[in-house]
Parts: sequence; C-alpha cells; structure tokens
Amino acid sequence: MKINIKTSLKNKEETHSFKGKAIKNKNTITYKDQNILTKIKIDDIISIEREDEYKIILNLKKGIKLKGNYITKYGTVNIETLAKDIIKKEKSIKIIYDLIVNDEYIDTFTYYCEYSIDS
Repeated sequence: MKINIKTSLKNKEETHSFKGKAIKNKNTITYKDQNILTKIKIDDIISIEREDEYKIILNLKKGIKLKGNYITKYGTVNIETLAKDIIKKEKSIKIIYDLIVNDEYIDTFTYYCEYSIDS
C-alpha cells in the first residue's frame, strides 16, 4: 500500500528529516531518502536498513544490546545498538538508541517515523 511518510533522525549535533512517499507491505516500510533505499521492519526486533554505496543494518529491541552490520567497499565495521526506548503507535514509531561502533559509544539517536495512507 502507498503511504505518506515523515521521518526524523536526531543526535546531539544534527537533525535529518525526510517527507515523501513510501510503500508499506505488512510490517515493512520502504522508501528512498536522498536516493538511499531505506527499509524499516517493525516486529519484535525492529530493523532499520539503509543501502547505497554502503549497507547498514541496525537491529533494535528495548533494553537489549544487539549487533548490526555496516558494510562498505573497504570492509565490515562492527556496530551495536542499545535501544533505550521504543514507542509504537498505530501509525508511528519512536526509537531512542545508543550507537556503538567497534565497542566505542558514538552518540544517542532519536528516530521518529509517522505515516498516513496515500489518497
């Protein structure tokens, strides 16, 4: 189903926002943000995947540190997330998480996504 989507990703230093069209298929939302294919799978474990010249997969579950993947043409980097809070509503989700790269804390991020049916 076609949907309208608004997303934001914030950390201490910056905010990235996107507003546009997406496709929702069961529990997965797919859209292109600045030509970067982005997929969000909302399940027991939430997965955020972005793919362009690189591929990053973040796996998130509240209170649990989970491994992810960051694959570039130069190799793979070890990443982990620790979801501090996940708020799921009927047509939105908010996730606050720490990003850890090679066992080093990078920053705390807040991802927010809301959508409506495209008419």
